[in-house]
Amino acid sequence: MAIYNILEQQLDSRHNGEDCEFNGYLEDYLGLEPELDPALKEAFTQILELDENARICVGLHSSINKDAISNQIIRYKDVFKLNGRVLSFPYLVYDTQDGQERALLIVPDQDAGYIYAKGYYYCMTEPGSPFIDCKNEIVAISSPRADEIVSAWKKLWTMKAGALQRSIDREHFATYDDLKAAAIEAGEKQKAGAADVLAAMEDRSAQIYQYVINWFLLKKVLYVQYMINKNILNTVHEGNVKKQRNQAKLNADAVTFMSYSEMWRTTGSHPEEEAAVEEPAAETAEEPVSGEEAQ
Repeated sequence: MAIYNILEQQLDSRHNGEDCEFNGYLEDYLGLEPELDPALKEAFTQILELDENARICVGLHSSINKDAISNQIIRYKDVFKLNGRVLSFPYLVYDTQDGQERALLIVPDQDAGYIYAKGYYYCMTEPGSPFIDCKNEIVAISSPRADEIVSAWKKLWTMKAGALQRSIDREHFATYDDLKAAAIEAGEKQKAGAADVLAAMEDRSAQIYQYVINWFLLKKVLYVQYMINKNILNTVHEGNVKKQRNQAKLNADAVTFMSYSEMWRTTGSHPEEEAAVEEPAAETAEEPVSGEEAQ
């Protein structure tokens, strides 16, 4: 099933559903006057001017896929302690034109925003996801500039998704090493500030969940982005996928984090929640090459 048809079926509370926060026409969403980053509001307004039938799915919920090969190899066990559909894809603007179905996955501008956008994309299109066959219909972006978001929307309909995504990649990171350095820095920055942020919050659950998800997304991008790079496979690892996979795992490991239990202990609260969390079973995954590695 193509992206438009899948997204159109996601139900929000207006339709007695809990799949997302809002799903409908972009015009209707803007009419609700949601609190939006100014760049996003301007981008959405301009997209609506270009396409009056554009739709938007906000906060689409998804669970972490424990069976995805990359998620097992990364072995960031804390992410499997989060219960329910804890992933929330911020904004998916979508439509169908001339027989084509496309969606722009947008993450609001923030530190490492584009890396998170790529992480959400890799989660959304990994094996086992309902969107596995839609990876050539989705492009991810995060930008402080409305014109860049609008430009990506226009190009969705004239370029192949993969080519467009690579062009956006190059605007953010000249090389994989640049991406790796930025991801590691983002992880360290979050770790350094986590204790102070959590200590100031009365209800810390959602923030702890988001921290874990952020670290997971950083690791996910470093792993998958390395694995799909055929040039690295051939020039660095002489065509040996096992060696490439091992280095991809080491790259993901380079993202440091504060453990889930440490975050609860640091805040000095909710020990009962720690006790209620079961450790996941040991994961084993090695030789199979996943579909996401072959993107």
